[in-house]
Amino acid sequence: MARLYKTDIIELKKAMIEAGLDKIIDLAEASGVDRNTISKILSGEIQPSSNVMERFVIALRLPPERAGLIFFNPNLRNT
Repeated sequence: MARLYKTDIIELKKAMIEAGLDKIIDLAEASGVDRNTISKILSGEIQPSSNVMERFVIALRLPPERAGLIFFNPNLRNT
């Protein structure tokens, strides 16, 4: 059975603050991801695509280990 993971929204928001991109509009401008998409991700409505994850990693300057914990947190499995 495949394991599905959820984005750790709290850690994503912390990374946004640390990068100085604490507003949705700031992250949208830095990443090129639509504001509505970011809003849905931060509210837990949707999971980011691999393309969006990559854009966030670049914009937030996330090291691979932290990106993995944010986007593939095994403690937040989808059920």
